[in-house]
Formats: sequence, structure tokens, C-alpha cells
Amino acid sequence: MFDKNGHEIKTGDIVEITGAYFKNDNGLYFVDNSPGDPNWSGKDHCLHKISKTGRISKAKYNICFWPIMNTVSNWAKRCEANAWNTEHAQIEVKTIKNMEEVAQHFEDKAEEMTEQIKWEAYNFGEDSETVTKFKKIQAHYRAVATRIRR
Repeated sequence: MFDKNGHEIKTGDIVEITGAYFKNDNGLYFVDNSPGDPNWSGKDHCLHKISKTGRISKAKYNICFWPIMNTVSNWAKRCEANAWNTEHAQIEVKTIKNMEEVAQHFEDKAEEMTEQIKWEAYNFGEDSETVTKFKKIQAHYRAVATRIRR
């Protein structure tokens, strides 16, 4: 997927959503998962809210998807929000000065997989399909962290 300026949106990028129907959906995010990632089977981007200073939000509603997914229980309001977002909501790749917390987020995710990979290798063998998949995901997380730090 591409932003309003034609830049490809990739995992680890900082993006800004503007013009969304619900004000809570507007703001800065970092892309946690993208279509084509080895750990993601979705067709959308999973976004986590972030501050202008690079701090990852710990708020209750800090996740968004692009294209924006509305989960309003009122059918009419959901249709109105979807139509509005299709016409007015935009996403743009941005840059911020401090990306260290985002890079560390991906580094931590890679590190968390180490024990799981060891366990899977012990139980199913080093050449098992699961171990290969987990190693690919771990390498992906590390590559994203490296790209962010450059």
C-alpha cells in the first residue's frame, strides 16, 4: 500500500492519519505489521499510536488499522464512518527525530522469539517447518530494527 504521496508503507515506518471520521483515529502511528510480513496474514497495516517524541502509547485504544476499520455497534453510524473515511481519511509517511523506542520494540519482539525457537527445535528438530518459520520472523524483526536505526 502507498501513502497519499506515493511512498510505500513498510513495517517500522511512522505514519500520520488525518481526516478520519473519529478523532481518536487521527494521529501519529508506527507500522507494526504490513501485508507480506512473515508473521502477518492480513491485507491491512496494523498501526500503534506514537507521540511526536517517539514514545509508544500505552493507552487502552492505541491500535489502528489502515485502511481504517470501524467497530461501532450502530450499523448506520458504521456505514457513515466507512464512507467518510474512504473519501476523506489520508495516511502519510512521516519522520520523527527519536526512533529508538520503535527500533527497540522490534528488537524486543525478535528476542522474545529466541526461547520459542529453542523449544521448537528441541521438540521438532532444527529443520522443522515451524522452526524455519520462526527464524524467518525473527530475522524480519531484526531487519526492521536495523533499517529504523540507519
